[in-house]
Amino acid sequence: MKPTRLFGALAAMFILSSAVVFAGGERECIPVKKLSEESLAFKGGENLVFTLHYKWGIINADVAQAILKVDTTILNGRKVFHASLTGKTQKFYEKFFRVKEELDSWFTRDGLEPMKFTRFAREGKYTCTNLYSYTRTSDGNGQINASLSNSRKGEFSATLPLDKCTYDIPLMYYVLRNIDATKLKEGGDYPMTFAVDDDVYTLHFRYLGKENKNVDGIGTVRCLKFSFEVVSGEVFSGESDLFGWFSDDENRIPVWFSAPLKVGQVQGRLKSYSELKNPFSSMIE
Repeated sequence: MKPTRLFGALAAMFILSSAVVFAGGERECIPVKKLSEESLAFKGGENLVFTLHYKWGIINADVAQAILKVDTTILNGRKVFHASLTGKTQKFYEKFFRVKEELDSWFTRDGLEPMKFTRFAREGKYTCTNLYSYTRTSDGNGQINASLSNSRKGEFSATLPLDKCTYDIPLMYYVLRNIDATKLKEGGDYPMTFAVDDDVYTLHFRYLGKENKNVDGIGTVRCLKFSFEVVSGEVFSGESDLFGWFSDDENRIPVWFSAPLKVGQVQGRLKSYSELKNPFSSMIE
C-alpha cells in the first residue's frame, strides 16, 4: 500500500467514507430522540480530540490526529450549528508524506437538518475542494447541489438526491449521538446516507449491545457498541466491519473506532474532551 493511501485511510476511517451506493426508495430513518436544541446530547463549544493508530507487523504507532468540534453561528440569517472535523498526520510522518482532511458542516439547531457542507483534502499531490448546498422540500426530500474541484478532474458539478435520512459526514456523528437507545434492537440494521464527491452513499450500522471499553489515557467507559458496514475496495479489506464505541451516557461521545485495511488495521481513540453538555457519567475508572 502506498504511504498516501495508508494515511488517507486513517482519515477515511474516521469520516466513515466507505459505504455502498444509495439505491433510493422510501426508508425508515434511525430512531432518534426529539431533536430540539435543548434536548440534544451536545452543545456549542464542545471539542473532541482523537488519536489515530496504525498496526501492521512490527509497526504499532500513533500516526495522526483528528479533531471534532462544534459551535453556534448564523447562516443565511438562521441560527445553526457549525461542526468541523479535521485530520492530519503527525509531524514526524510529514517528513515522508502529508495528509490533511478538513470537513465543515452547517446544520439546523432544531431537527439537525443539513444546510451546507464543505470538504478540503490533501493527500500527497492530490487535492480536492468540494461544496454542497442542501435544498429540502416540505416532504423532507429535495436535492444536493455540489460544486466540486480536484487535481485530477478539475472543476465540475453534480445534482444529487436528498431524502429525510440524508446527512453529511460530520453531522452523522451528531445524529448518531442522539439515538433513542430504548428503540434500538440488538443486531438491528439502520441506514444513513451522505454525499461524498459526486455520489450519495448509504452507511449501514448495526447495534451490537453494551460493552465496557478501556481507552488509553481516559479510562474504562461503559459504551454502546455498533458495527458499520465497510465495503471491500482499494483501502478497506471488506473482511470485517468497522466497529465504534459510544459512551453510554447522555453525551454519547465516540470513544473508540477500529477498522481493517487491505494492509494492517487502523484504530481511533478519544484523547481529550472539553465542554461536554452532560457529565461523563459512563466513566467507570
